[in-house]
Order: sequence, then C-alpha cells, then structure tokens
Amino acid sequence: MIRIHEFDGADEPGLDRELRAALSVLDPESRDPNYWLRFRWWVMSGAAGELARRRQAVSLTVGDVLESWARALLPTAALVAAVASMLLLRAEEPSNDFQPLVVEELLLSEVGGGVVPIDASALTFAAEIF
Repeated sequence: MIRIHEFDGADEPGLDRELRAALSVLDPESRDPNYWLRFRWWVMSGAAGELARRRQAVSLTVGDVLESWARALLPTAALVAAVASMLLLRAEEPSNDFQPLVVEELLLSEVGGGVVPIDASALTFAAEIF
C-alpha cells in the first residue's frame, strides 16, 4: 500500500515521476504552451467590469448607498400607497350579520352528539405561559 507522504519529495526517483507523468495528461499546458497566459487574460478581461465597479464602490458611503436605493424605492412606495388607498376607498363596509365564533364553537362545530360544557377560565394557552 502506498502512503500519501511517499509522493511529497520532488527529487525522489520512481513514484513521483510516474505520478507526474500520469497527471501531465490533465495539464492543458502540455498540449498548448501558452494556455495559462491566455487563460489569465480571458479571466481578467471577463472580470474587468466587476473589478472596476468594486474599485469605485470602496469610496461609497452609507449615504450614497441609501440615495441609490431611494431612486427606485420612493417611486415604488408612492405607487403602492396610491394603489392601497384606491383599494381602501373602494372597499365596502362589512355587514354586521356575521357572528364571530368562539374557540369552543370552532372545535366542536363538526362533532356530533351533545356538547360538553367547557370552563374557559380553566384554559391556559402556550402564549400565556411563555
């Protein structure tokens, strides 16, 4: 069994050369000597816009960021407020025909048979404990 520490030495003959030869197949520079130079250029040119934006963002303050948000946020908030006010003005008054149900009626509404009286003063809800 070969241990991993046996591959560490660069000057050792044998296994290190075999490993290097086996892994050289995966290295794109073995087929194209300028691969890594072109790869670096490709990555840096692709990231140039984002890197420039980040260089400029270093000088931004909290006020600058809030101002940039306000340009989109304030008109949107005004539009939402206008739509909400129109919906509230068009809403009808609720009728008083609806009788609200208490907890006991909701729990026992589908239960057949006689209704068992419940002392509501003895109930304790989790919200009251915590």
